[in-house]
Amino acid sequence: MTGMDLGADVFAPTIASGDDALDLVRGLLPEIAAASPQTDAARQFSPALVDRMRNMGLFGLVMPKDLGGSELGFRDLVRVTVEIGTACGSAAWVYGVLAGHSWLINLFPEQAQREIMADPKTLLGTVFRLGGEVVPEGDGYRLTGGNGRFCSGIDYATWVIIGNVVQYPDGRTEPRFFVIPKSDIAIIDDWQTMGMRGTGSRSISIASAFIPEHRSCKLSDMIAGTTPGAQVHGGARYRMPFSDLSPFSIVGAPLGMARGMVQRFADDVGARLKGDSPQSIGEQSVTFARIAEASAAIESAIALVLADAERIDQAGSPADISPLQRIAIPRNWAYAVQTARHAANRIFEASGGSSLYEGSAIQQVFRDINGASQHFAFTWDTAMGNFGRVMCGFDPLAFTVRRKN
Repeated sequence: MTGMDLGADVFAPTIASGDDALDLVRGLLPEIAAASPQTDAARQFSPALVDRMRNMGLFGLVMPKDLGGSELGFRDLVRVTVEIGTACGSAAWVYGVLAGHSWLINLFPEQAQREIMADPKTLLGTVFRLGGEVVPEGDGYRLTGGNGRFCSGIDYATWVIIGNVVQYPDGRTEPRFFVIPKSDIAIIDDWQTMGMRGTGSRSISIASAFIPEHRSCKLSDMIAGTTPGAQVHGGARYRMPFSDLSPFSIVGAPLGMARGMVQRFADDVGARLKGDSPQSIGEQSVTFARIAEASAAIESAIALVLADAERIDQAGSPADISPLQRIAIPRNWAYAVQTARHAANRIFEASGGSSLYEGSAIQQVFRDINGASQHFAFTWDTAMGNFGRVMCGFDPLAFTVRRKN
């Protein structure tokens, strides 16, 4: 591994273990939960809480140690995100994006890593599909007319990673990812949504920006695990296809929301029945069974995702993950999130008319989890179909090409 001597004076606090990270987060949960209604109303997670989490080193959870991070695993990232999600779905989503997508900068050339992470507390936003035109210019690229949606965490990021396609003069095209400073970006306040309001995932536009070559990375290398960053860091996770890892950043948010909804509902039922006769309590057996069924479904979903994350963390080489195990990862993201969503909706069905009011915490979670489940990474039909084709011996990409032809 090539060391990056950033200087001890700029290193952010590091966290020794996932359990230590959970302890830090649990100390913040009462404040995150108390701020959740305002997070929803203001369409922004509390900047003060973001700063506290940053100063604790929580955003550097999966960042390499030689960039000032803690270099823990994706299993730890999911566990922490789930925990935050029990208190506030939007807070968990913002945390997951900013902590997890920082892994992407480790795939870029070392010069970009040194430049952007000179301050290890730097946070990065992402827009995977940005419109506009990219053409070669000098020792880099010129992006014009860029526009894209769903830039979660843009309020706190100082850089944004975007995806686009380079148009070469000879007609060739090449999908690439780029890192752009926030100073080149205009933020469009269009985040008026049913759910996930507190993520502030607004659109961005870029009129014109020059991007040096070192702030660019080929998508083909990111898919093959052959990025420049793969040579800088020693862990196998840096040589794995980014599509196998990226949604681990956000999957914990809806899973945590579902777990939190069940607990809120159980607390409400317990408070309402407190002091009632044994006969009256016994009449709620159907409700108790619904709580148990929903809880079991959600905990099973969480366990499924954590098992995949642990497999990634423990891999000594990308080859340790078989093709079937690889295609099972997106299947399990979609299955886990949709299972949790259905379980949460079952709880909402039993929560009564009072949950329709804006001030209801359960109503907010209902909106948030159904909003989060719309993410393309959790699309049920695509994930299930691809796994089934691979299990039957077909290449899903080749199958898609044949269908198109």
